Amino acid sequence: MTTTVTPRAQAATPYDYHAMAHRWSEEIWNQRREATIDEMMHPDCVVEVEGRDGSIDRDQFKEYRRAFLSAIPDLHVDIMALTFEGSTGFMTWRVTGTHTGPGLGIPPSGKRVDVNGFSLFEYRDGLIVRGVDRWNRGEMIASLMQVRMSELRSAKGLTDREAQVALMMADRMTHPEIAEALHISPNTARRHCERVLAKLGISRRQDVAKALGKIPGTVLARQGEDLPG
Repeated sequence: MTTTVTPRAQAATPYDYHAMAHRWSEEIWNQRREATIDEMMHPDCVVEVEGRDGSIDRDQFKEYRRAFLSAIPDLHVDIMALTFEGSTGFMTWRVTGTHTGPGLGIPPSGKRVDVNGFSLFEYRDGLIVRGVDRWNRGEMIASLMQVRMSELRSAKGLTDREAQVALMMADRMTHPEIAEALHISPNTARRHCERVLAKLGISRRQDVAKALGKIPGTVLARQGEDLPG
């Protein structure tokens, strides 16, 4: 692991921002210590994260983090580089783990996750008042879905895009959520959903998980059983 600190970060300051950034990654993500969020984030902090429109607050960030740790229970963060200009920090990082749980909007795939991204932190009086996370969420999800997509293409005659949409429908994603994840219009997402229902021979979206669970070797049967009728 390589960590780089700019000269400005070493200027006189009552706070060690470098140490604080390392604490954030180590305690909140690697040690699973949620209490650190309250200790490091200002109550009025706003955060921009992939997969969510606009900004979220501190409590919503906790929910976002829980979903990630649910999806990737062995998630580990390594800081690759860290720079500061005054009280604003820029961090590049690498996340590794295994996709074995729900939380990303798709059924568990059992695949390894290896993602790079960056975060921006703004501090005031020693607390984070603004954060921004950027990484290619769509590419990672598409990669995790490849295992199930191949089964769906052969067993149900779905196209690549329809297989993607079917997996998202199985996890109860709405038309707008599917459109956002796949970078397509809501109307296009709706048409894909209609074709998926037709090819699966069902009429209700809530039956998609059950229909996909009939395919041998998938994890969707267990997922479907957890969903209300």
